[in-house]
Amino acid sequence: MSITRSIAVGILVTLSITPGLALSESQPGLVDVLYWDDISGTKVSDLTAHPDYPHNPHEVLEITSLDSPRNRGDNFGALVRGYIEPPLDGDYRFYITGDDETLLFLSSSERSDNGELVASVPGWTKVGEFNKYSSQSSDLRTLESGQRYYFEIRFKEGGGNDHFTVAWEGPGFARSVVPSSALHSWSPAAAEPGMSIQEAYHLGYRAGFLDAGANIGFNSSFPPQDEDGDGVYDNWEVVNGLDPKDPADAQSDPDGDLLTAYDEFFLGTTENNADTDGDGIPDGVEVSGSLDPLDSADDQQDKDGDGYSNLKEYQAGTDLNSASETPVPEDSQQYLAGFVGQYFRGINFNQLVAVRNESKIDFDWGGGSPSDDLPSNEFSARWVGEFTAPHAEGQVVYRFTTRTDDGVRLFLAGQAVIDVWLNQSAASYSHEVALAPGESVPVAMEYYEKGGDAVAQLIVVEASTGALVDYGSVFRVPDPSESNATDTDQDGLPNTWELNYGTNVWVQDGDDILNSGNVTNFEAYQKDLDPRTLETSLADSDPAMLATLTWTAPLMRTDGSSLSLSAIDHYLVNYGQNPSDLTYQVQLDGDATSYEFNELGSGDWNFSIQVVDTNGLVSVPSDQVSKLIL
Repeated sequence: MSITRSIAVGILVTLSITPGLALSESQPGLVDVLYWDDISGTKVSDLTAHPDYPHNPHEVLEITSLDSPRNRGDNFGALVRGYIEPPLDGDYRFYITGDDETLLFLSSSERSDNGELVASVPGWTKVGEFNKYSSQSSDLRTLESGQRYYFEIRFKEGGGNDHFTVAWEGPGFARSVVPSSALHSWSPAAAEPGMSIQEAYHLGYRAGFLDAGANIGFNSSFPPQDEDGDGVYDNWEVVNGLDPKDPADAQSDPDGDLLTAYDEFFLGTTENNADTDGDGIPDGVEVSGSLDPLDSADDQQDKDGDGYSNLKEYQAGTDLNSASETPVPEDSQQYLAGFVGQYFRGINFNQLVAVRNESKIDFDWGGGSPSDDLPSNEFSARWVGEFTAPHAEGQVVYRFTTRTDDGVRLFLAGQAVIDVWLNQSAASYSHEVALAPGESVPVAMEYYEKGGDAVAQLIVVEASTGALVDYGSVFRVPDPSESNATDTDQDGLPNTWELNYGTNVWVQDGDDILNSGNVTNFEAYQKDLDPRTLETSLADSDPAMLATLTWTAPLMRTDGSSLSLSAIDHYLVNYGQNPSDLTYQVQLDGDATSYEFNELGSGDWNFSIQVVDTNGLVSVPSDQVSKLIL
């Protein structure tokens, strides 16, 4: 069910639409200049790629001729759109200057059905310098008096002087700046009957933003093309993997963020990315909690004033808008003495094999390995723990010494203090740190074994006396077997999840990618996937009771005609223990390609699948497959 229309005005307010963008009727004699600040680069593409462009300008000014204010500043972009009304019938030529890149688009009508780039400054010009580039002048355009023609100026300033000017020449007058008498401000209010000003305004900018970001040719016609009438711009559907001929997919939710495709288009959020602003809170949660899915900073705000950030509330599953519902305090984190060791196949933490508690890091495996599941060569490990200075007064210097064969890295408080990542015989390296009584510092030691003997040791002593610390009392680590929302490094990944999935609990690695599917660690956590294999987590299920059925969507009907993906309405998966009587059935969406059965009883299970198209036609059952559940 779409929710956008009921909240559209609220979203516009949330996005801080500037008052200068009043959605009124077109006004004669002026146009608006929309500015976006703090954008580096000299190309218009730098402006159009900015997330605030074009719907959230930072400043809006009115001008009464197509001559911009001079030397406003550095690193900004501008957009002007409106209508030009020529005084006489005849042929007109347009000219443009600018510093830096400046583009002029002009349509053959008020509705901008044939908008095209007619003049440009690819680099920069001086004020009034209309002949530096051949592209600065248009060809002759035959225009009619009394007819309004849509135009658009896109401008980008890097550094130094800045300006842009559009001039024209026509019947009875020489080249001059386009004056107030020929200008009308842009407004979508009358663009489509029955559409509110707010809806028309937002629709136009959503389409323009999509085209610019996807490098699609300029097309300023309004309303944007919508072949299937589902309210979503066709180009947006294509770019986001939907079918512009399928009206039903506007109500789909490909990225599982609880917003339909229709909602995502109008909100300006990104389809196929559940967290557009990357703040750790999915788009749908932000909208339902009256946050802004385009504001990457609101995760650290505290909407209900209960002392917990919005992100912490989301991670804990508590209500962002209820001060009476708060996360479990972080001091409820359960700890183990010593370290947690994460062991991997490959020398770059390639395949996680084991996670276990270690009282200390003191290993000499000789020519062997830490476990039967690891090879004797080419494996790696990471040990994490928290060191707390045990002395009672003053500052004491502690010496951390690694001894490894082969490579080693030691991190204290997230900083690499020893980094010798190379093949070597057993060698020692040290780093000293001064700590106050009871001061704690996160510790992580990374190690790899390439070949030959395998040694990994961490020795911690008081530097002045050489006395060994009591590892069991000074090192502790979060218990990976106890589920908890505590996220020490504030990367959106709970400590226990990081320990169990082989990421670093002390380092912000939520944006790191450990797989070929371009899925970040945080996205894997959100979707309950292994960050390396992208397999569904089976932590809460008995693998012996699981069966996963996968299939490929059919591309042809039985009569030989093609079957488009958009024509598949849903699948029917039939299963049971009697091959001649599959007594159970589950219905799945038409874009599904797999399904996991949990907690099947023991014995042989048989599975078959049928396809149902959008006209209700049902295919014959597929050949059966079976699995023995023990």
